[in-house]
Amino acid sequence: MSTTLDLAIVGGGPSGLAAATYAIHANLSFALVSPDLGGKVSYPFALRDVPRYDTVWGAGLVREFADYTSTYLAGAPDAHVKSTVNLITRDGTGVFQLALANGAKLHSRTVIFCAGVRAQRLFVDGETTYWGKGLSFSALSHAPQLKGKDVAVIAGGDRAIVATTILKRFASHIYYIAHRPQRMENQELSVKALDDPAITVFRDWEVQQILGDEFVTGIALVGMNGEVRTLPVEGVFVQFGLLPNNDAVRELVEIDEQGHIIVDESCRTSMPGFYAAGDVTNVHAEQVTVSVGEGAKAALSAWEYLSSLAYR
Repeated sequence: MSTTLDLAIVGGGPSGLAAATYAIHANLSFALVSPDLGGKVSYPFALRDVPRYDTVWGAGLVREFADYTSTYLAGAPDAHVKSTVNLITRDGTGVFQLALANGAKLHSRTVIFCAGVRAQRLFVDGETTYWGKGLSFSALSHAPQLKGKDVAVIAGGDRAIVATTILKRFASHIYYIAHRPQRMENQELSVKALDDPAITVFRDWEVQQILGDEFVTGIALVGMNGEVRTLPVEGVFVQFGLLPNNDAVRELVEIDEQGHIIVDESCRTSMPGFYAAGDVTNVHAEQVTVSVGEGAKAALSAWEYLSSLAYR
């Protein structure tokens, strides 16, 4: 695709699909760069003897966006580029150049970057086997399903404390394993959050394995002294900090200390014509409904910017 597009959307999750829907509505020439559509909404989560249902608010809306966008893309196959972006630069004329992993290049007057985040994994036996079968990387999304059950929070930093606070309202007992301790922004708050008879804290222990049959049944720990313990749980939450997928734009836009792209209230970044939305930005909430709104807002901002170019 050698022509210059109005808009390039990077990412096919909730933000990207919302942006694509608005781009279709605005009759913009655009490309959606993503291997698939749906993002985290496509990742199911289930427990033993618990009926499957959408635990992610807004999942139905995202599927509507996906269906609508897919119908459009079926008639414009070049508009869905099933690849990822290695690098984005901007030339002297203000046009963005996107170098793709498949070797192709795109040129666009505006960009909406919705590349999302990735979870920091444990890299232990059973982690990938039971992902979505009792193991989750987001207590915010799946805590309500663990009502009355024993769970484990594999702890890192502030995100693990937030997860524990959320789970207190649902879980029967919480095992808090400080597997990979990180700096806490508010140490006093973390101490108070863990001071609860329904929480057992394991310090100087490491997770060796996630155990289960069809679903999670427990975790195996080993202590600094070599002691081995098995904790019977039905839910495991791996709650280290999330890593923004910002490699393609690190040298292009301003990012914060955690690697999130800094945006204003209109999803504008430090680079004119370049917008960002979803969890990759500093407006991150791990919530589909927030991501959808940010994607729509970014598309409207890009549309307004493109309209203004006509008068320059």
